[in-house]
Amino acid sequence: MESQKIVCFGEILWDNLKEGRRLGGAPLNVCYHLNKLGINSSIVTQIGSDPDGIEILKELKRLGVSDEFCTTSAYKPTSTVNVKVTEPEQISYEIVEDVAWDYIKCTDDIKKLVTNASGLVFGSLIARNEISRHTLFGLIKKSKYRIFDVNLRYPFYSKDLIYSLLEETDLLKLNEDEITIISKWLGSGRGEEINQKITYLQACFPNIKEIILTRGSMGAIYFSDTKSIKVDAHPVEVQDTVGSGDAFLAGFVANKINKKPIRTALQQASILSSYIAGQRGGCPEYDLQDLIGLGD
Repeated sequence: MESQKIVCFGEILWDNLKEGRRLGGAPLNVCYHLNKLGINSSIVTQIGSDPDGIEILKELKRLGVSDEFCTTSAYKPTSTVNVKVTEPEQISYEIVEDVAWDYIKCTDDIKKLVTNASGLVFGSLIARNEISRHTLFGLIKKSKYRIFDVNLRYPFYSKDLIYSLLEETDLLKLNEDEITIISKWLGSGRGEEINQKITYLQACFPNIKEIILTRGSMGAIYFSDTKSIKVDAHPVEVQDTVGSGDAFLAGFVANKINKKPIRTALQQASILSSYIAGQRGGCPEYDLQDLIGLGD
């Protein structure tokens, strides 16, 4: 990878929680953590020209995330999501439709940004609307390394959409619920072991070079065509798991870009993910010093 820039494309929003609201969206979370880990990362997204949008720009500045490619819509509102956390690891989302990030246009500036970057991170939610979906597929064609964080959010996905994204993926990240859903679509048996489901997925989509399966407190497993590596989660008093998977992906990508061994990248990703699960929200304030010693 020649450049060290990663582009995160997709939703940015206010998560409305019982205790208040927090800035969120998986692409934003990944972007934030990549920057924290020393990887130059940009988010491509869109907000509304409303008070919520103005507050997002202030929050991005506070978090140290560039707003250069965060455009403003004069017609659509800033995104909000009602989040319900019934237990630390049980989260549901009510995602308001027809918002600014549904209408991101594919400009020459963002095509150039992606062309010159080391990789593109995207999920499935941003593709729920035709405008942003068209932009996403346009950017995928420009990307050297395509990183798909499945991030299924009912009802904003379909089998055909996910298949079309899987066909354009180099590195795939998904969780146990998502591999169960995709395996069912593919006709892989319900009783099959995780390894069998992944093997079948790899056979169906041979373009996917690497797969990361996150399993919460059970850790994570990495798969390529030649190896599988398992890492444990680190013990932590879970506050909430919002953004912990995004932190894992950022940790892995940052270490991979810095040419660390895969096992090291996974271990560092696990440390960061566990740390974030022990904090409130997906983008808490932290310093790299906070992570030292957690893997011991």
